Amino acid sequence: MKVDRNKGFWNEPEETMSKEEKRRIDDKNLVFIFKHAYNNSPFYKKLYKDAGLTPEDIKSRDDVTKIPLITKPELQEAQKKDPPFGGLLAVPLNELSEIFISPGPIYEGGTAGEEEKLIEAGAKAAFSCGLRPGDIVHNAFLYHLVPAGLGLHMCLRHMGCTVIPVGIGQTVFQAIIMRDLGATAYTGTPSFLAMIGEEAKKGGIDPKNDLKLEAGLFTAEPLPESLRKHLENTFDMIARQMYGTADVGGISRECPEVSGMHLEETLLVELIDPKTLEPVAPGEEGDVTVTLPHKLASPFIRFRTGDGSVLSEEKCGCGRTSPKLLRILGRVDQLTKVKGMFVHPVNIKTTIQKHPELGNYEAIVDRPQLSDVLTIRIEFEGTGETLPKDAIEAKKILEDEFKEMIRVRAEVELVPKGLIKETKEQIIDLRKFD
Repeated sequence: MKVDRNKGFWNEPEETMSKEEKRRIDDKNLVFIFKHAYNNSPFYKKLYKDAGLTPEDIKSRDDVTKIPLITKPELQEAQKKDPPFGGLLAVPLNELSEIFISPGPIYEGGTAGEEEKLIEAGAKAAFSCGLRPGDIVHNAFLYHLVPAGLGLHMCLRHMGCTVIPVGIGQTVFQAIIMRDLGATAYTGTPSFLAMIGEEAKKGGIDPKNDLKLEAGLFTAEPLPESLRKHLENTFDMIARQMYGTADVGGISRECPEVSGMHLEETLLVELIDPKTLEPVAPGEEGDVTVTLPHKLASPFIRFRTGDGSVLSEEKCGCGRTSPKLLRILGRVDQLTKVKGMFVHPVNIKTTIQKHPELGNYEAIVDRPQLSDVLTIRIEFEGTGETLPKDAIEAKKILEDEFKEMIRVRAEVELVPKGLIKETKEQIIDLRKFD
């Protein structure tokens, strides 16, 4: 008998709190995390001193706009200048429970205490998306370096689920595992589950009748309505998404109404104009900017995710009271998410600049079927200075180097010099999410 995946709450007091209660919590949390970062992190202390701020200047959420914004490239630069943590670490090194390496790379420490908050937030998101205690969950997120796989694993165990830690790859075998172990829920990227479905059919497994999937929690890449319907029809399942980043974790999640993604209640989330850096009103597009009050080891205060969205404060039929992000509209800068991983032009360019025989390039992201495809076209002189003269051999070396640098497989096309014009748009995104 199938369980009801459309009713109830994981943490009803938090998920249904009033605006007044949320405001009291935000005021307290902002004062706390600002003071903690100022007193314990050399990076933040310098940032705030340069801005003329002291802890006494931050008394409530009304003061949040006084605090300087931070971006991923700034954190990368800080860690390059002062490795490994760039002065970001705000607790003693021996208090860390884990160190993750987010795309960039950025080294981030975590403590057992803050993990408890993140795990509870993840459980709320999973429950909201339809997962339930007792589910056998096929967790197809990456388990090494980034926190996605391990973090969600801990959230699901906290909920009372049984987790199959499959990670990524071995698409054909994944369908067999789902069938043999009777997985009732899936967590991972939507495109990967779509690929598993196609491989299952080729291997004689009927995704709808031979598998038992009832719910899927998807993140790390968009879930367009066309793909949602494809997955729901293929597997006869509920397909819902959450939104987050490798740096800050989960930010928002869908509910049974599927009309936007409720903000995680413990976070302070703003939408700011990427040009004026001023907050925008609900209904206006802005850069999702996040403050995590519970992230003590490597604080993130007014961190610009670079993702554009629109905030809605309309009442939701599910009973949850937090505002919703209506959808993620894309990157407000040149950072682009491919197969769930952020790819920055700087990392592509760094690899190309190692080889004098390479010229201009263009990176193209497309989704011709169900999965992202990254193609990097590069002018190649074939002098044999640092790469083999043979284009096929050079192509293979470059594809290996790109995979090492950006952690996403790229198809390299080598073309004669003079065929690619220099352009400011270094990553061309041709994907359409209908």
